[in-house]
Amino acid sequence: MKRPSLLINTKFIAPRVDGHAVAREELLSRLHEARHCRLILITGGAGYGKTLLLAQWRQALLADGAKVAWLTLSPDDEQLETWGANLVGSLLQAGLSDDALSSLGEAEAELDAQSMASLLIGALDHAHGELYLVIDDFHYASDPRIERLMQSLIDAAPHHLHIVLSSRNTPDLLLGRWRARGEVHEIDGRELAFRFRESQAFLRANLDKDIDLDAAHLLHEKADGWPIGLQLLSMALKADPRRQSDLAALQLNRRGLGAYLTEDVLKDLPEDLLAFLRKVAILRRFNVAVAAHVTGSARAQDHIQALQSRNLFLQSVDAPDDSRWFRLHRMFAEFLAQRPPAEDVDVRELYRRASQWFEQAGLIAEAVRYALLTEDVDGIVALLKRVKPPQKSVSHLRQFVRWLEHLPLERLAHHPDLLLLGVWCCVLTLRAEPALTWLAAVEATPGARQWADQIALIKASLAIQHDDAPACLSWLDTLSGQPLDSPFLQEVQVCLQLGCLAHMGRYAEVRHAAEAGALRAMRDSTHEMALLAMMATAVSAQLEGRVLDAERIGGELLARAEHAHGRRSVSACSCGALMSSVLYELNRLDDAREVLANRLDVLRVAAPEFMIHAALTHARLQHAQASARLALDDLERKEEHFRQAGLSRGVANMLAEQVRIVLAGGDIRQAERLQARLEDLRSAEDEQGPRHAEIVALAALSMARILWVREQPERGLQVLSGIDGIIQEYGRGLWRVQADLLRCLLLDRLGRTLESQEYLRAAVARGYRHGLVRTFLDQGEALQVLLKGLPRLGERSMDDYVSSLIVDAITRGGTLIALGAQGEASLTKREWEILSLLEQSMSNKRIALALHISLETVKWNLKNIFVKLGVSNRYDAIVLIRKHLEQAGAG
Repeated sequence: MKRPSLLINTKFIAPRVDGHAVAREELLSRLHEARHCRLILITGGAGYGKTLLLAQWRQALLADGAKVAWLTLSPDDEQLETWGANLVGSLLQAGLSDDALSSLGEAEAELDAQSMASLLIGALDHAHGELYLVIDDFHYASDPRIERLMQSLIDAAPHHLHIVLSSRNTPDLLLGRWRARGEVHEIDGRELAFRFRESQAFLRANLDKDIDLDAAHLLHEKADGWPIGLQLLSMALKADPRRQSDLAALQLNRRGLGAYLTEDVLKDLPEDLLAFLRKVAILRRFNVAVAAHVTGSARAQDHIQALQSRNLFLQSVDAPDDSRWFRLHRMFAEFLAQRPPAEDVDVRELYRRASQWFEQAGLIAEAVRYALLTEDVDGIVALLKRVKPPQKSVSHLRQFVRWLEHLPLERLAHHPDLLLLGVWCCVLTLRAEPALTWLAAVEATPGARQWADQIALIKASLAIQHDDAPACLSWLDTLSGQPLDSPFLQEVQVCLQLGCLAHMGRYAEVRHAAEAGALRAMRDSTHEMALLAMMATAVSAQLEGRVLDAERIGGELLARAEHAHGRRSVSACSCGALMSSVLYELNRLDDAREVLANRLDVLRVAAPEFMIHAALTHARLQHAQASARLALDDLERKEEHFRQAGLSRGVANMLAEQVRIVLAGGDIRQAERLQARLEDLRSAEDEQGPRHAEIVALAALSMARILWVREQPERGLQVLSGIDGIIQEYGRGLWRVQADLLRCLLLDRLGRTLESQEYLRAAVARGYRHGLVRTFLDQGEALQVLLKGLPRLGERSMDDYVSSLIVDAITRGGTLIALGAQGEASLTKREWEILSLLEQSMSNKRIALALHISLETVKWNLKNIFVKLGVSNRYDAIVLIRKHLEQAGAG
């Protein structure tokens, strides 16, 4: 055995903890709690910070008065003799007695592991105080005798000895007995990965102390919690700061990553394992079966177990089936993919095998993904024909369009049936431009006449997406009258027909259709298009002003859509948009907010009717529960969105709502500027129909509000009389009530009290019958004065209804007040509930379970809470609310 004086002393010295190092507080806390364990075992892949974690813990142990013997192994320490000599050296460095270790140091080189263990245990038994033997990079100890010695040492260790091992591999030690006694504490690679808070701290210390929160999240996700990966990304950004403008496309310096992984990870891998690894690297996820099929290896299971035991960037993936799925760390997989393939490997053949396996397993999205990578157009077309999406679900069609877009149009034109399905996918996911291009290709094929009815339905659908109900009805009138050959096409026809009839004000026809014909047959269907067709009856009720009926119909359909297709499906989001408007009108503000939660992004590309409902309701909620400024900013953005989309009715609604809000804030000049834009829009709209009628009505109602503020009641009454015909023709109940309320205010300003009260009574009667609330509350304080002065109506229920409108106005929709960073910000009851649980350090998932709401709803509410409190994260929100509670308690 080597003499200690000839050993490399740096092996016995822990690495210095840099001032920029991230303190692994959570892991250090766990290690502190486990400090009395017999064995602490830390396993994880290269670059996960095992050494740094132990170095940080060593400082804490020394501060507590413990002795720490440190030994860093290297490839030179694979034999027992060298390893044993270095072990003695580390113990001497830690201050153990030379006498106690002399017998071990003078032992013969051929001393067996058991004898060496006995001598070592005897020497350690004489040590005083707590002793921690830290062996870093234990995976280099490949001599089986070393593991036998360690097993003996663990089994017979003195009570004051604590063994700490860090390794890339899981040591082959028998630990069941000690685990059962709670004498072993283990930390694995998943736990070593940086949490976001740690990634953010690292980036602030090593890249930019003022790094943007979104940028930190993006880099954290790119590194996937791998500390060395985050360091390499930081180095790449430091070398070229301009790359911060496009972090999503940021690529690592191949030389830096390649050198690290080649020299420190791949160098000692067996050839067959490395070949297997490079083949499975093409897969985003894999199990034993797909790995065997793609690589052609009969030893796939052995290879995967070897990757696991080496902690070689293999991560478990949750899956609904019973088989275990894995994936390679994203940056490691990218590194392997960038290396040139071996000469005997055809990468496209690997993709073909992967596609074949996933198709047979029924995992269609992955099957198509790998088929596209083969670049075999004929094979891709054949696969797409085999896996056509069922038309009962609209939400799944978006992906099918993306697949088709990878194929050249001239090749798709030879498969008109597939192309026609692609057109429907584009139409139903509101992608008009590719729909028109592909539709032209279908119409140019020799057999296009056989699809005449389908083509007419497509053009009718495109018309409704352009908010042109008359054109939609015209296309529907061209249908041959022959039965459509699929339930899907029948559902599309009914959905379009009823939607157009509702917007034309033909509500009786919609109600008749709901009780007879095709719609009656769809009542039990869960097809998305059938649900949307039935939703047209709720839209009709809402347009007519029958809000209670709309809530009853829409609520049931929303529940069915969420259950059958998911919360963010097309049908659920469309139903949710309408229901948010209905719930807002009923003054159920928290319910309206929850219905919209996590859906606004989907609703940016919905049918015009649902986009308008979502945009208006969201802004109104901002105004009622947050601030006018937030609402106006939101409306301005939405106005531009509708303008870019060419949807003038959407623009008009956003402008009219802005006028209402700025008038409520007393800014008459800004209201008039907005009104001028609304009048320009009305003048530019030259086509008659429901779209033009709505713009005219909105402009008139908005102008009447301005004229009331300007104290020009006669002109206001004239403006309102100009839309009586439109209100009558289209039967819009909410317009009628709004017009009556404005007439009431204008007449009161003229001193014509009896006439004013007559219009107010008419509005109250209609509002009571149909459940209107916010239409009254949003008229402002002046209407409240008139409601309070209204003589009793003679019916107790009606009088109670009027009283409820006054009470609701006083409580301002039930908002609560919380002190924020910028003053006072109103929090809803739901937001208070979430904030109180947040203050208890509950996770989002636990909050969702406690309140019986979805995780998405919790996240959406938290975003609103952060905005209202003027903070950017959970921690700051908790600190702020605790300070507020302390101040309230002191007061």
